[in-house]
Amino acid sequence: MKESLRIIYMAGGASYTLIPLKRILDSKHKLIQVYTKYPKPSGRGNKISANSLQEFLEENKIPFSSPKNLRLEEEVKKIKDLRPDIILVFSYGNILPKSILDIPKWGCINIHASLLPKWRGASPVQYSLLNNEKETGYTIMLMNEEVDEGKILFKESVRIEHSDDTLTLLKKITKLASISFIEVIEKFVAGLISPLEQNHKFATYSKVIKKHQTYLNFNYSADHILGQIRAFFPNPGSKCFINGELIKIIKAKKETLNQNSSIPGTILDDKLLISCKLDGIRPTIIQRAGKKPLELSQVLNGWKVIPGTIVKSKL
Repeated sequence: MKESLRIIYMAGGASYTLIPLKRILDSKHKLIQVYTKYPKPSGRGNKISANSLQEFLEENKIPFSSPKNLRLEEEVKKIKDLRPDIILVFSYGNILPKSILDIPKWGCINIHASLLPKWRGASPVQYSLLNNEKETGYTIMLMNEEVDEGKILFKESVRIEHSDDTLTLLKKITKLASISFIEVIEKFVAGLISPLEQNHKFATYSKVIKKHQTYLNFNYSADHILGQIRAFFPNPGSKCFINGELIKIIKAKKETLNQNSSIPGTILDDKLLISCKLDGIRPTIIQRAGKKPLELSQVLNGWKVIPGTIVKSKL
């Protein structure tokens, strides 16, 4: 297409959200504004610091806004005054009201990190890993007032490897989506793509991850536990208690246990092999309370764990 589109980009601020942004900047289209989530206080002293996206925007003098409430009339007017042709949304974390959805000439388009209608909602990548799925993908869709129920413009699958966690899988999905989304938008605007209704009867939902989900319960299989560890890396991390101390298991591997009659959660050797309901896991990287993540061999140099100790999901 010859026409240059006026694009607003809305994204949450994680480092991977820079990939679609740079793709827009490299295209013939005009990036007129970026919206990022309002930064939350964090760390010691609850200080507010810029996210990765904001840092890039500031360094490159790209106009951006981080409003607390997009529903305010003044915020809606600001977007109207920008006269966008498209609003591209990726991992933004805010639901857009109808007053904003109706502004762009060609609508609001979302890149969603699953093969819709599967795993609608806030945590599609985590739920793919929690369920030990072999495949996921992304969907480019027209947004409506319902969460992830809009018509589909394009979708593409991504293989999930055993080594994938939430961070690596998100990066793979984002890189692949960033290759295609400009062409998809151009074809849609040119009338070469007809939006397809989702088959809503096959919809599944991924909810916001709650704190209690991140504590490991060894009354499940080793495969299930490994799915949790992969899903909750890098944040919020998978936790358990050993001798009353909060431990994060960052990485682990499965070990087959034949005729294991021990209580799930039992430490079976001095190298931290932990029994599960089926088979066992051996952590390879862990993080003790108040310390940095380390290889297990480094941690065990100054930390003795006695075989027979029970690893608990709560105190």
